[in-house]
Amino acid sequence: MSMSLRLRRVFFVAPALALALAGCASKAEQQAAQAEAAAARSEQAAARAEQAATQALDAANKATEAADRATAAVNDATKEINRVADHIDQMARDREAATPGRRLSHVTKSARSSASASSSSDRAPSAEASASPGASAAASATSDGVTSSAEAPAPSPKK
Repeated sequence: MSMSLRLRRVFFVAPALALALAGCASKAEQQAAQAEAAAARSEQAAARAEQAATQALDAANKATEAADRATAAVNDATKEINRVADHIDQMARDREAATPGRRLSHVTKSARSSASASSSSDRAPSAEASASPGASAAASATSDGVTSSAEAPAPSPKK
């Protein structure tokens, strides 16, 4: 009987062992299939990332070109503004040179009278000079003889 018992065990254990081995093989196959699927997904993701990087590079190049065009436009506008400012300054100098005696204003006259009044300590300052708050500033701007009008001097041309 012992032999029949052993035989039964062999017939019982053998299929279980075969199933276990088959299960291991199918697990390995499943893992291999999963790894292949993961690799395929990784390749697709890498292709999408490369395409996105190419699009981003194209967009960056276009933005750089637009920035270069904007910089050139700003430089052109600056040159034109400076040219017009120089022209206006030249026109003002020409106008001043053409009419030297006519441009004296009451502020300049007031500054001259207050300058002469301050040189003699007996006289009080004139009412015109003390009445306008800009008279002292105009007096200091005109007392050196550089400006002969009440307008502020034009800035020097920038080159």
